[in-house]
Amino acid sequence: MNWTMFWMNLLGTTSFWGINMGFWVGMIVVLLVVVLMNVVFWSMPPQKTDSIP
Repeated sequence: MNWTMFWMNLLGTTSFWGINMGFWVGMIVVLLVVVLMNVVFWSMPPQKTDSIP
């Protein structure tokens, strides 16, 4: 697949703020993974551990 033509057809440009669109797509993917991991982590209830007296 030709990504340059994809970006040109979809957005009309191949760069944003002088940086290639592939970089921005990669950053968005990483951001989504980080947000998803935080949502999963913070929604887990704390585990109860047996305390040794």
